Amino acid sequence: MAAQTAQHRSRGRPRRRPRRNGWGGPGITLVGFAALTAIIVWLDGTGGGSTALSGPAKVVDGDSLEIRGNRVRLLGIDAPELTQLCQRDATSWPCGRDSRSALRQLVGNFEVQCQSHGQDRYQRLLATCVVNGVEINARLVELGWATDFGGYSSEEGLARRNRVGIWAGQFEAPEEWRRANRSQSDATPVIVHSWWKRLWARF
Repeated sequence: MAAQTAQHRSRGRPRRRPRRNGWGGPGITLVGFAALTAIIVWLDGTGGGSTALSGPAKVVDGDSLEIRGNRVRLLGIDAPELTQLCQRDATSWPCGRDSRSALRQLVGNFEVQCQSHGQDRYQRLLATCVVNGVEINARLVELGWATDFGGYSSEEGLARRNRVGIWAGQFEAPEEWRRANRSQSDATPVIVHSWWKRLWARF
């Protein structure tokens, strides 16, 4: 009888769950979220949100503008540096300066409307810009005066097929040229339109 009573008590007693260490469940979720937030802030420079900017623009180089005292880097594209040379018909030509001239022609004396997505390490706004309803970033790549650096692969494909701009000859990718000519180069552009694409491109 005593044995039956003890057995009954043991069945009715709740079983203790094994104790988990401090890294289980919500702990991992919280740490992962904090790490992801830190990465997003790092990729976006200041971590700021989208900001609108418009006005007359001064062209700095093939993918940079200055609007109302703000330096703007065109997001998702990469143009030859000002001092960069390209090859065409076995002859060197100043493709960097020609790229700047192409941007000047697009901008003209019109008002430029930009939507920025944070800043780079040099405190320049990273933006997509429009003139007269035409997106400058995409148009420069389509005309062959900048390469795709995230989000403009179809425009680059068109420029390649039409052999326009820098695709009319041979050139060193602007990123590679900067690596070999650090003292003459500007900053490396940020890769693209969303923080997820920028993060994915690093792996």
